[in-house]
Amino acid sequence: MFRTKRSVLVRRLWRNRAPGGEEEEEAAAGEPGGGAAAAEARAHVYGGGRGCCPGKANRGSRASAGAEAELKALTHAVLKRLKERQLEGLLHAVESRGGARTPCLLLPAKADSRLGQHWYPLPVLLCKVFRWPDLRHCSEVKRLCCCESYGKAHPELVCCNPHHLSRLCELESPPPPYSRYPMDFLKPT
Repeated sequence: MFRTKRSVLVRRLWRNRAPGGEEEEEAAAGEPGGGAAAAEARAHVYGGGRGCCPGKANRGSRASAGAEAELKALTHAVLKRLKERQLEGLLHAVESRGGARTPCLLLPAKADSRLGQHWYPLPVLLCKVFRWPDLRHCSEVKRLCCCESYGKAHPELVCCNPHHLSRLCELESPPPPYSRYPMDFLKPT
């Protein structure tokens, strides 16, 4: 009947997660009056679901319903540990999509965040939920210099604000091969 402010914040955060699951597409397709147009409009707002590089096809496959439920349970477990003020800050960062300058969300670096067989650091997990659903490794993101954790080797508290991280673009093609005989034309004859 009555919801606490904390549960309202968690629900709002979960509704603002990044698009990319099968459930959202099925729900959008089932809506009367052009669910495909609504899904296309939402994809356009979030950058087309293309990842970091425009024009690049999304290589990741859609998550199954079981993986989506597991991700939801893990996300709710992480969000339960946050204080109300931290939840408000995270919600502000997620709703503004990085448009507003938001404070760091400092959490212990040694927190458990296991999703199936994969273990994700908390910042990567929150980026996976709120920004890039196809994110796989922590090597795909880089911390921005506006963050308090920037430049620290092994801090005990790490910033988990998903908008304090930037995704590194992958190369679309491998670099050109090196010549086996470099600079032969520079040798004196």
